[in-house]
Amino acid sequence: MANQTNTEIHQIGSPKEFDEYINLPTIINKLLLVHIELEQIPVCKTLNEALLPITRDPEFMQQLVICRLNADHFYDLLNAHNVNAAPTILFFHRTKVIDRVDGFNQSDVLKKIKFHINTIGVVQSTEIKSEHDSPSIQVENKIKQLLDSSSIILFMKGTPASPQCGFSRQACHLLDEHKIKYDYFDVLADQNVREQLKKYSNWTTYPQLYVGGELIGGLDIMKQMIENGDFELKLKQQKSNDQEKDTNKHLESLINQAPLMLFIKGTPEAPRCGFTKELLALLSKANITNYKTFDILQDDNVRQKLKDYSSWQTYPQVYVNGQFIGGLDVLKQMNEEGILAQTLTEKQGVAV
Repeated sequence: MANQTNTEIHQIGSPKEFDEYINLPTIINKLLLVHIELEQIPVCKTLNEALLPITRDPEFMQQLVICRLNADHFYDLLNAHNVNAAPTILFFHRTKVIDRVDGFNQSDVLKKIKFHINTIGVVQSTEIKSEHDSPSIQVENKIKQLLDSSSIILFMKGTPASPQCGFSRQACHLLDEHKIKYDYFDVLADQNVREQLKKYSNWTTYPQLYVGGELIGGLDIMKQMIENGDFELKLKQQKSNDQEKDTNKHLESLINQAPLMLFIKGTPEAPRCGFTKELLALLSKANITNYKTFDILQDDNVRQKLKDYSSWQTYPQVYVNGQFIGGLDVLKQMNEEGILAQTLTEKQGVAV
């Protein structure tokens, strides 16, 4: 019952099952997101599709669980937490609600996930967090921040200008010799990081080189990988990953230009395809005028990359509060169900 598949968000059918679920040893110490949904509402389905990749994200997958509840079957829970619209996401930790997101706002969900995982010190499996665990958790979070801050980082004794051991000196010389740009962290300056990183990496000596947050190894492995060409391949792969991250950041900045964002062919004044023209007419008829548009015909890179980002191969594409809603067919269905204006202009979702 507690297993979450790779193809869908785990659904819980009854209050009894939910009570059992949140008390499971494999769940209770993790951050649990509970999506209150109405299955017939397209926006709830879209939200589930957006939540699923989060459960696969290496940054969260060991610390986060997501499930979904049909609002029609959980009256007491909704009443207890003043949930009056779907979708709503409740954040649970140790069976208690600690936060929520009303409506669907993917950027807000991600921010709160990161905040709570860092704040409450989520642990895995049945391990119980005690007060004495807090310092080590804080140090581990610092390590993660260091790894996230740089594509290539060397944890060493001393600095490149003044290394404090022969191995660190050789590691810096090796990287400099091959013109590899890197950041560094002096483990002698922070004893907590020095000791915790050994546990984090399962590597007991220094220096330690990381590329893209992944441990490469110490001096001997660095030498071997550089000599046989594996390190160059790793750097190319990391460069590609960095470019993808930069592309996604650019797309997200475009998507979040306005609460309601349309990616279309042409402009509202001069639409360049029938689907775009039909979408604009649909919004006009529904009295929805407060939106921004982006003409994907003016930027082929955005046009192609946004398809991968959204997993949606056609245009137009519609986003609300940074969350992908769908294309023309999805909006036409919402219009037929009488929820178009509410979905596109309000955060509250559909009343339950």
